[in-house]
Amino acid sequence: MLKRELRINKSGDYKLVYEKGKKFSGRYIIVYIKENNLGHNRFGFVVSKKIGNAVVRNRIKRQLRAIINEEKNRIKGSFDIVIICRHNLEGYTFSLLHKDVMKIFKKAGLN
Repeated sequence: MLKRELRINKSGDYKLVYEKGKKFSGRYIIVYIKENNLGHNRFGFVVSKKIGNAVVRNRIKRQLRAIINEEKNRIKGSFDIVIICRHNLEGYTFSLLHKDVMKIFKKAGLN
């Protein structure tokens, strides 16, 4: 679990990241990134109801949180980062999801 200060909690914060942030797309996820002035990164995770039932959605969010927990010290800067799961997840594995996240972070210049 991410510490409270590393999470985006308010819907207004999500909205601000969507409107003013940069968008990067991968095979399995879309990432919105917006600079913040907090001195550390904050993360938010969104999995649409179009993706399976609650068990499946929560599993995907747990996997994304695990990836971020592993990589959070390698991510540079002070950003609000929202990771949105696409609905075409057929055949995905944890390692493919991890590679997709890292590829997008590299494209965005975060590591």
